[in-house]
Amino acid sequence: MNPLFSSQHNGWKRDGWPAQWSARRRHDAFMLLILLLCGSALIAVLTAAPFRGPGKESGFSALPGSASPGSASVSTVNATPVVLAPRATFVSTPQAQVHSFGQTNPGLMQPAVDAHGNLWVGEMAANRLARLDVSTGQVSTWEVPEGKSGIMSTTIDKEGMVWFVEQNANYVGRFDSVKERFQTFPLGTIHQRPMGPQSLQFDAAGQLWFTAANSGDIGQLNPTTGRIQTWPVPAPISGAPPVPFSLTVTLAGQVWFGYFTGGTVGHLDPTTGRVTLFPLGAEQATIFSITADRNERIWFTELLPGRLGMIDPATKRITLFSVPSRQNAPNTPNTPPALYGLVAAPDGAIWFANNTASALVRYRPDQAAYTFFALPLTSAPYGLTFDPAGKGKVWFTSLGSAGELLSP
Repeated sequence: MNPLFSSQHNGWKRDGWPAQWSARRRHDAFMLLILLLCGSALIAVLTAAPFRGPGKESGFSALPGSASPGSASVSTVNATPVVLAPRATFVSTPQAQVHSFGQTNPGLMQPAVDAHGNLWVGEMAANRLARLDVSTGQVSTWEVPEGKSGIMSTTIDKEGMVWFVEQNANYVGRFDSVKERFQTFPLGTIHQRPMGPQSLQFDAAGQLWFTAANSGDIGQLNPTTGRIQTWPVPAPISGAPPVPFSLTVTLAGQVWFGYFTGGTVGHLDPTTGRVTLFPLGAEQATIFSITADRNERIWFTELLPGRLGMIDPATKRITLFSVPSRQNAPNTPNTPPALYGLVAAPDGAIWFANNTASALVRYRPDQAAYTFFALPLTSAPYGLTFDPAGKGKVWFTSLGSAGELLSP
């Protein structure tokens, strides 16, 4: 494992994983991170290329029709996070249906559900875009253009087009499932570094936002014109490269993102270009996923050290929620949590995937309580999404399968 992403405190093995983790769990986590970070290409970019310090802006090697906004200011919120420990209950046999994707560990990433209830997801290890037809259980796949094992996340636009990022091939892709036709939007380079898209989301106006993990930028793509804009983000702490990883856009058009390095959440105001940093008090913290709830509060998960977090933009208060270990987790009892996919439900509940517990977890803010739903998986859960027309149905992915939690 790349030492850039390894924690260096007591209780961790020399390879960067918790000492309590079993060989199976370390293997699963290692495979996920290798798939997520695209192997040697991304690591070489992050460790060898120069990176900018706090507050400095980057240039943009523009593609035709693209543009870069002006200089951005940076501020930091130096608030001490409040740490809470919600109570937890455990459901050992939830109603869940799991669909195998046939191939051994095709590497299913962050999924999306279309208006018909079908699940779309990238098969990173197979360089394919896949669709699970929920009415038949059939899985159809399409090989993506110039695939380089970098399909990270997917989303669906209002017309039903499927969008995805190919980090290693450095493009945003669109797939017309009716015509079975791909279109790619190459992203170019910034300071001689490929942008390397990771997460993506549409805003209320139909603009597509994405994180550029390799170059350290937030990007916006106009689906109609192909015009690309970028906003550079500062290093979260001195001596660490800026790696904006996860992203969410509020209904008001504000962009929030989580750093994979430096234990920090960032807020970008696209109108002013101003970036505000929210340090979490733990530089080793790794933000994996981020979302906004119905009250525009910002929630996030940590891969390390495994906490659920919330930022109230109105008060700038940071709250961190410790997550208990699942005592009867298969092969890994009492292991520290590693939190992956995250989604906010319409009813106000927050859902996330707890990889080490092999469980989906629901947190109810009004009750300050977790409910763990153990999953019948051979590999641990990773991605998470809701069916927009499925009355709150929760979908999840693992390396080789996708499933739905039927009656949470």
